[in-house]
Amino acid sequence: MNKNYLVTGNDEYIREKEVSKIKEKFLSGEEAELNYSAYNPEDIIGIMDSLGTMPFLAENRVVLVKESQALSDTCADTILLYLENPSENSVLILSSDDSHKKNKRYKKLSSLMEVVRADKPTPQTIKSWVRAFFKKENVDITPEAVDLIGELKGQDTSGIKAELDKLIGYSGGERIEVKHVEDLVGRSVTETVFKLVDAINGRDPKWVLRVLRDLYDQKKQPPEIIGYLGWYIRVIQKIVLLRAKGMDIAGIASEVGYSAGYVRRLSGQAKKYSIKRINRWIDLLLTTDRDIKTGQKQGDLALEMLLVSLVES
Repeated sequence: MNKNYLVTGNDEYIREKEVSKIKEKFLSGEEAELNYSAYNPEDIIGIMDSLGTMPFLAENRVVLVKESQALSDTCADTILLYLENPSENSVLILSSDDSHKKNKRYKKLSSLMEVVRADKPTPQTIKSWVRAFFKKENVDITPEAVDLIGELKGQDTSGIKAELDKLIGYSGGERIEVKHVEDLVGRSVTETVFKLVDAINGRDPKWVLRVLRDLYDQKKQPPEIIGYLGWYIRVIQKIVLLRAKGMDIAGIASEVGYSAGYVRRLSGQAKKYSIKRINRWIDLLLTTDRDIKTGQKQGDLALEMLLVSLVES
């Protein structure tokens, strides 16, 4: 059995979860205290010393190398040499983002280790996670609330987990609906969206990019920001269509599941959007999301190009 693992992918949260699963497979909680070590990639002496040390009162010793894409050629060659004849009592885990694939030694490493993927999940996978999380907690959640969590948080897996924990505490065991997600998850999100949308509607690219820099300073990532904009334009679309049917603010609020005051604020912004402009936004968002997910464009560049296009739309 191969007891050496290459955990690779661009989702740091999922990488951490996969590393934890491997660690728990080979060590109990008590065993881990004396038989688990984590190293930075430059500490090759510590890594090799741990791999060569017999486990203490356990069958295995687990050694993790974090951010292994940063291994120097010399350190990578040392690990490759070890993997030709690895210790039967040691488990080596290399945790890396996908930039590792560009290294000429990646193919050799992946042939000597079990590769565990840690890719960013699809929207459907995220929804399945959310439903499974609340089922485990014995709390009901509406399909619309699940959809909104996905729209607001995008592929931010660690952020989603934090919001789910908050929703559990907030719900008190009661059924979670759209209004609860908006109140808790969307409180900071909506302010973020409004600042960005105000800049877009002002048709000032420099203002838009200043707001974007502020969002990056808050550790927001391109997929998350795109998710915010997607949620915003879909709500605007609903309001425009319902208003065209002659529905008043109270009726729209009831239909979309938000407070009347909140819908009133959005309704004021919706007056700036024709059906043609809404469809243009949706097309641009879908194209940008696809370009990022397929690797055709880097996230930050794709987002900046999207925002400039939205200003011009």
